[in-house]
Amino acid sequence: MLKELGAVAVIAVSSFNAEAADKLPSFDHAAELTTQARTIIWQELASSGAENAYHQQITCLAENIYFEARGESFKAKIAVANVTRNRVEDARWPSTYCEVIQQGPVRESWKTKQNNDLLPSERVYYPVKHRCQFSWYCDGQADIIWANMEQSGEVIVGNARAWRESVRISIAALGQGDYFIHDNTHNATHYYNHNLVTPSWSRKLETTTIVGNHTFQK
Repeated sequence: MLKELGAVAVIAVSSFNAEAADKLPSFDHAAELTTQARTIIWQELASSGAENAYHQQITCLAENIYFEARGESFKAKIAVANVTRNRVEDARWPSTYCEVIQQGPVRESWKTKQNNDLLPSERVYYPVKHRCQFSWYCDGQADIIWANMEQSGEVIVGNARAWRESVRISIAALGQGDYFIHDNTHNATHYYNHNLVTPSWSRKLETTTIVGNHTFQK
């Protein structure tokens, strides 16, 4: 029987394990992971028994949860996961987590643009700044999950805990492991930080709930 991954889950921070980090497969995703961040995601993927075919999508969603709600509650992180999942399941958006999270206009790198002999697969594209669906992906800042200091190996406890929570929620959202998450956003497909902005598009949508710093809408 599946168990609900609830808002009172206790997330332990593991010891540093470089050997486990080396086992994480290489695939395209947005953020750079420090050694402890790679260790954490490998441990969670392995312990949950998540199928290899889901690893890339789990990583993309975990990154989105982390960067959108790192400092918020477990419940708030689940809400971000649910909005992302609702978009994946809605025909108006792409059908994979990575594509939904990275959706937005792109521009070609000037280095490849000036070379007419390159194949399409060899060209490099970057998201247009501040035009993405999820702001962290194209805010111009480096996307690094600092779960530890790389020179000393010292774990950054708050970041490591937030990353482990994000990975566990992501695994459950994709139907892997022994836990599930219910949709605590009531089918929301949008949200915004009501402490910082009130976007113009929010006036056209129905508010479904408020969780932490975010107002959720559909």
